[in-house]
Amino acid sequence: MRLFIALCLLSPAGLRAQQLKPETAQQFDCYVQAAEARMDARKAFLLADTDAALKEQTVSGQKIRTIEANGPNPHKLAGGQLYDWIGAAFIPGTTLDRLVGMLQDYDHRARNFPETISTSKLLCLTGTDHFQYSMRMKEPAILDVESDVVWERVGPQRWRCRSLSKRVAEVGKDHGYLRRLYSYWRFAETSGGVAVESETITMSDEFGSMTRMLGSALMGINPEKSLRHSLTSMRESVLKPGLEIPKPPAGLPACPAPVPRPACAAAPANK
Repeated sequence: MRLFIALCLLSPAGLRAQQLKPETAQQFDCYVQAAEARMDARKAFLLADTDAALKEQTVSGQKIRTIEANGPNPHKLAGGQLYDWIGAAFIPGTTLDRLVGMLQDYDHRARNFPETISTSKLLCLTGTDHFQYSMRMKEPAILDVESDVVWERVGPQRWRCRSLSKRVAEVGKDHGYLRRLYSYWRFAETSGGVAVESETITMSDEFGSMTRMLGSALMGINPEKSLRHSLTSMRESVLKPGLEIPKPPAGLPACPAPVPRPACAAAPANK
């Protein structure tokens, strides 16, 4: 996902440009609340645990698979559109600790995800599982994104994390290509490597079918493509010989409370 974390250097104009209509934000929160409930209710940790074909394609075939998580994309909102994609991959020859260590190295995301990120910076850290960082994405436009990430170890060979964008601002002219970026990651180590799965929920302004088609080809308005790029870069980077994974820098402030889960509030009253 071609993200950059901006050091809070977002201009007032950029902040104004990214504000959503109340009904758009409300519909997005309602969708995410339902999606998180669906994820929590799922019995299988990974989809590949109960889908033999998916496991064969990702583990034996070394393919990166993307699946529409909740029916055809995009999902229409009032004044916006939402994409919900699941991506699955397998990284052979690595360990869970090494992969998680690389992913928590937020100061070097541009090195590890060069196709999508140009710069990044860790802003704060609480314990070993709560981070906030900023990054500058290269696509679908030049975007400054600040995210809140909470990691959770759910077993000796399993991790998951939730990353919610706190702020998104496009550099220069605002096209509305990205308003929200939420992602939910799961990692499971096996004897041969690490299986990775992500459900990524993004929201943009509303675009017609022709604009979406041209954007996918020319401008990168394609969340599925960004998810594929992220999984590809993750696999390539963690397998690089000599990859150094530094410890988080000392002296960082503690993060404020994690961003709460989206709640489906009542629709705003018409005025």
